[in-house]
Amino acid sequence: MNEFKAGVCINYISIVIRLSTSFFMTPFVIEKLGMDEYGLFMLSNVIISWLTLTDFGLAPCIGKYVSTYQAKQELDKQAHFLGQCCLLFLLLGFITLIAGLVCYCYLDAIFPKLTPDQLDTLEVLYLLTLSNLALSFPLRPLTSIAGAYLKFTIPGIVNLATSILNAGLTILLLYLGYKAIALTVLSVSLAVAGMIWGVYYSVKILGARLRFSKPDIPLYKEMFGFSFWVFLNQIMDLFYWKAGTPIVTSLAGASAATIFTLGVSFSYNFITASTSISCVFAPKIMHMVALGSTPHQLTELMIKVGRMQLAVLSIILLGFITFGQSFLTLWVGDTVGSDVSTVYIGALCVLIPLVIPLTQNTGLAILQALSIHKGRAIILFYTSITGVIIGYILTSFWGPLGMFIGTAISLFIGQNFLINRYYAKRAKLEIASYFRQTYFPITPIALVALLLGYATMSMLDLTSWLHFIIAAVIYGSLLALAIFFFYLNKEEKDHFLAPIRKIIRI
Repeated sequence: MNEFKAGVCINYISIVIRLSTSFFMTPFVIEKLGMDEYGLFMLSNVIISWLTLTDFGLAPCIGKYVSTYQAKQELDKQAHFLGQCCLLFLLLGFITLIAGLVCYCYLDAIFPKLTPDQLDTLEVLYLLTLSNLALSFPLRPLTSIAGAYLKFTIPGIVNLATSILNAGLTILLLYLGYKAIALTVLSVSLAVAGMIWGVYYSVKILGARLRFSKPDIPLYKEMFGFSFWVFLNQIMDLFYWKAGTPIVTSLAGASAATIFTLGVSFSYNFITASTSISCVFAPKIMHMVALGSTPHQLTELMIKVGRMQLAVLSIILLGFITFGQSFLTLWVGDTVGSDVSTVYIGALCVLIPLVIPLTQNTGLAILQALSIHKGRAIILFYTSITGVIIGYILTSFWGPLGMFIGTAISLFIGQNFLINRYYAKRAKLEIASYFRQTYFPITPIALVALLLGYATMSMLDLTSWLHFIIAAVIYGSLLALAIFFFYLNKEEKDHFLAPIRKIIRI
């Protein structure tokens, strides 16, 4: 259990540092790169993310299998499995490289709104990130098993140190006058170093063994039978979060991509704050299912994790609703001007419907462990396509805001309504009990906080960072105390206080 607590604590420290660096660096990076080049910098990463689909959902499959082997102590089967995965991913990496080079040849046709100089920059960024992706494939089986071994502390510390190093070197490069290409080279270099370390940690520290033999076709069929539905889920995620940027760029240009990226970036932080808790419970869920846990026991775990997630997400969301417009004006107002309102409204369009699915993301791990995740994938696949179609149509009229609205409609229909019906009908989870114990107790607190926030903002003129920080800290602290005393139970309070008590003892 110490690894679980350490994993959550390290993840939260990582979140604070990531948010802090994002806060200070984003306006600085946009200023140094300019609106257009920043949009291209973000676009290149989005395009490459579509090529990650060539793993066909097998990466989560590795975690499931290794967790099961570890729970049952079937180490010989695990060694055979990892050897087969390395061979398979080597082939997939080659396929990815070929597919990426084909896409490279058509970048000018995909993005007709880009100028020749912008297209040249995008092509270089694209080739750099493609090389990193292709190299990562054969190493991926060994760099993704630490969680299956229930080891979170050392990987978390290394990832944290890498993030800090990346932020520091990024600032240095921009001060020296380098642009997006140099930042991409830095990112690729750190990623390669991280992969090498991940292989060393898995083999030398965790003692993971590999046994190579001729291709095990029955095993591949079994893996692809599981991973297909994960693959469909990955497509859905890309439709939700990665389709908007190329669509907006194609229809409205590189600067519009910056506006859309800024709005969507808040959802990434929101998701990170949620998954920092749930991700360390995924291997435990695999173990519970492997040992025959009942739907009631799985629901109780979902409620436990969901309440902790909601306590954190409520503070973030209510704070953003209250102070978001002022924050964005101070943060990037000098760079994006009147488009601050579009970023704020767009961010709210995405954040509000995200709350429920983000407090239920242990549900996905439960469905995967029960091997009934295909229904969820089908539901969200179709609703995400619907969101992209609606967003594309609306973007033609309203620019980036249209894509935000399309995403919001898709999230409400798919992840808020249909998925909860699936949890209840197919996985037999007690969803009514989940909402009673998770959302009902916090609703009065949220309503009072919104009313007080609205009244506060009507009386204040937050035109300086000092005034904004004082108001936001007071509001956030009062909200955190209200949630702590009137929402959390004793066990949850102890969970959040444990790291503080350890620091005090030290």
